[in-house]
Amino acid sequence: MNSEVDTSILNSVNIKRFTKTVLENHGAEVNQSNSAKWQVTFPRELANRLDRENGTLVFDPADRELGAGDLLVQPGTRVFSALLDLVQQPGTVGKLRLTEDELQVKPPTVLQESSLNVSVTDFSKRTSDFALAFHFQVQFETPSSFHSEEMFSVTIDPESGTRLPDLTARLTAHLPQLLQQNNEHTAGEIPQEKIQQAFEEAQQAVIDRSRPIVSDIREEADETASERIAEISDWYEQRRSELDKQISEQEKEIRKWKKKRRKARKDETRRRYIKNRKEAERELEQLKQEVQQKKRELDSEESQEIDEVIERNEVDVDVSLLGVTEVTYARGTLTLNVSSSHTERDIEVSYLPATDDFQGLDCEVCSQDLTNGVLPQLCANGHLVGDPCATTCRSCGLSHCDACDSTSTFAECELCWEPVCSDCRQTCSSCDSPICTDHSEICQACSATTCRLCGEACDTCGDFHCDSHLTHCTDCDAYHCDAHTESCDHCGSVRCQAHVGECDECGDIVCSDHGDTCVTCGDILCDNHIEYCTPCSDESEHSDQGFCSTHVVRCSVGDEALCSEHRDMKTVGSGQVCDSHRGSCSSCEIPYADTELDDGWCSACQSIGETDAEKIPREVVDEFRSVKAGMNEAYMVILGKKLLGRNKLIVFDIQSGDEIHRHNAGMLKQLIGGY
Repeated sequence: MNSEVDTSILNSVNIKRFTKTVLENHGAEVNQSNSAKWQVTFPRELANRLDRENGTLVFDPADRELGAGDLLVQPGTRVFSALLDLVQQPGTVGKLRLTEDELQVKPPTVLQESSLNVSVTDFSKRTSDFALAFHFQVQFETPSSFHSEEMFSVTIDPESGTRLPDLTARLTAHLPQLLQQNNEHTAGEIPQEKIQQAFEEAQQAVIDRSRPIVSDIREEADETASERIAEISDWYEQRRSELDKQISEQEKEIRKWKKKRRKARKDETRRRYIKNRKEAERELEQLKQEVQQKKRELDSEESQEIDEVIERNEVDVDVSLLGVTEVTYARGTLTLNVSSSHTERDIEVSYLPATDDFQGLDCEVCSQDLTNGVLPQLCANGHLVGDPCATTCRSCGLSHCDACDSTSTFAECELCWEPVCSDCRQTCSSCDSPICTDHSEICQACSATTCRLCGEACDTCGDFHCDSHLTHCTDCDAYHCDAHTESCDHCGSVRCQAHVGECDECGDIVCSDHGDTCVTCGDILCDNHIEYCTPCSDESEHSDQGFCSTHVVRCSVGDEALCSEHRDMKTVGSGQVCDSHRGSCSSCEIPYADTELDDGWCSACQSIGETDAEKIPREVVDEFRSVKAGMNEAYMVILGKKLLGRNKLIVFDIQSGDEIHRHNAGMLKQLIGGY
């Protein structure tokens, strides 16, 4: 089953991979800290061939130092040839005895993972079992590249023909050391037929383990082949297109002579064009035959190249048997000391150190194998049982199995529903329910033991309190202890300290329902000392525009409190004026406080004709036939009359000198002598 290694396809990367695999599988020590120069302590077989025990391997001639004695690893060199000999040498048979002296004896994992304390006190050998470990080398190759080598070991029980993966794992982890210690013993007699069956089963195991690797290599090869086939197809398609273009050019030549013949005026010229066309047609027929032949040749070449690509990327697997190890391993009785905080006992189980297999570790109530994941417990009377067959206190770990008369009364915790013994059980002072220590707390106010359903931590300080010493704050929807709550002096309701405040006017403690803050300065005020905007309050039941006595602004007419949205700074009159006490002059339409209007007219309109003509802006005087004006401290109202057209009423802002607006003067007002 051995095969030759095709060294013609190796590159530097593949040579390094090949060298590393061979050296490590033969027990060499390799230091690759310098990727270009490996420091190697050679195995005995290779050391004898090279006449040296260690050396420096380089993979590029340029990396060798003159006179340093570096060993070049390249096809044809002494080192590479020695490596190939190691790979291709016939298989060997080794003998190995595994006892408790060579293997670490340890207790079952399930006991180590439990809450029990476990230790090994003794191991006594009873019998020895026999197995065959087959060591294979598997090469995964394609004709275009050297991919990888893998070393597989498979251990078979020759009597039953079953695979022993746990024994294989132990062997492959410690085989070099174990072989050095155990190479002299006599194996049992095994029929040749059983050896052959064991070998076939081991070979099938290697094939099963190789399938994923082959699949990955084949996927990579298929991807590479697909890319190359696409390149080949594109190139040949371009060549065929070039041939088709030649035919198109010749057909264009024929059309040219046909066109010239139709335009020719002389018979002689026409005959020459006809001759040229016929000659071009003959050349076209000949060209078509040549193109057809050339396309057949291109199709054949394309198919051949694609077949070569596919062939170069086929995956070959070569399985070689490197050696066989006859393994004798002990089976015996393991004595374990198992203890808990309440009791201890010694137990005996059947143990196979070579595979860490245990038998006889069973529940003493239901006989279920405890190595199958059932958590072991040690009851107070020393019975080793599975968790389902015992009642165990979640607090102290005291257990009683189902086969024992209970000497302790268990109860379920009200919160976690797990059993608690009488020594660990507590009773909630509020609901009288049994609870475990993990789900009970001490109230910081009354020191009573309380379950977590009848109390909780204060949302302010975090200390646990029973419900009797907690108050619910409706503002934050949380519970707070007495030390962090206050009562409102107006309604008596209790709120957390974050949602009550002290009135800055009278000092009363007020809740959010009976106090507010000034929107200007932020002072806290009770209902008796805060002023809300009257228009806002009229629009809704509660206004959020509140003011302290210092920052409240009132209507100069009706004394109502006004927010910034309901004040009118442009209204003529002293102070601020609300909407209810504001009107517009019926003549000039300027807004005024009610107290500034007389029968709906402002003082400026009432005094039209009393203002000196010199005060009227010149541009207005020049615009009209006649003008007259009246004014107050804010506005000048001018009545301009025209010979033809409507008369105008013009309003000027005295302070800015700007025209505010103008409109037609009412004819009715002029007739009745309004101005």
